[in-house]
Amino acid sequence: MKFGLGRYASFKFAGVVNKKRVLLAFVVVCACLLFVVIEAAGSRTMQQKGQTSCSDGWYITGYYVPREDELPDTTTQEINVTRVGNLSFSQKFLSETRTEGWGITRFGWALGYYGSGWHRSDAGPLDASGNLLKEGAIAIDRSLIPPGAQVQISTLPTPWASKVFRATDIGVGIEGQHIDVFTGMGLAAEQETFRITSENNRVCATTSEAQGILRDGD
Repeated sequence: MKFGLGRYASFKFAGVVNKKRVLLAFVVVCACLLFVVIEAAGSRTMQQKGQTSCSDGWYITGYYVPREDELPDTTTQEINVTRVGNLSFSQKFLSETRTEGWGITRFGWALGYYGSGWHRSDAGPLDASGNLLKEGAIAIDRSLIPPGAQVQISTLPTPWASKVFRATDIGVGIEGQHIDVFTGMGLAAEQETFRITSENNRVCATTSEAQGILRDGD
């Protein structure tokens, strides 16, 4: 009888141990499933925050900001600058500024041509949103690339191929698969515009928006 009670107690103890093992295994399985769900959700979030799309066949041009002191001309032209008045500038400088959008005057402030008129900016040349224009900005067709998207053009010559551009500007004639790259100020920047102008480039854009990225180029 004593021996029988011992065996019963052993079986009961073993049953408790087995239940604990099953419970522990269940907890481990649930933890693993929860981890997988969290990882998947995190992955989807990352994709939503940084969607990238690439396409070929893009036409790349460049634009820059001319400096009046680098474009001397015996011929001058008088223009009316909004809220400033009439001033005379080098005709070569005005011609380049009209084409490029902005120029740096001999006085040090920026002269812009838009809205069929001349305008002064003490902050410097500005983009389409009124922010300071910086090297690496690009003018794009906003129906293809959303404003603020990060863009890489690996087919451009060094160092432009490794740069990350920001879609912050727009321009006259920038439609479809055409990107205009801002190269900087002065004659050296002008030479870069010639060097990067090319067709059939590969463009990759990264944006936080789920739609509207390189839609015609996919």
